Amino acid sequence: MGQSDAARQWHAALNHALRARAIEVAATLPSDAVEAALLDALHAATAERRWSDVAQLASELEGRRRARAATVDLAAERSRRGGRS
Repeated sequence: MGQSDAARQWHAALNHALRARAIEVAATLPSDAVEAALLDALHAATAERRWSDVAQLASELEGRRRARAATVDLAAERSRRGGRS
């Protein structure tokens, strides 16, 4: 197997994983027009292998989900408290 075959397999596996994650995220989202547009853009970026766009869009979707759920970022909270629990 040449390097290009390995790279193609890696990209295919990553593409599959990103699509699966996008579907999981979509299942948790309300029918919000902005989030729907972000999810569509995420699908398009994944299909076109624009990985930096995928990362940015996924981050935006995650941020919206966390904000909606009012979750606490434990790492940030620990850092804010100076490492104390």
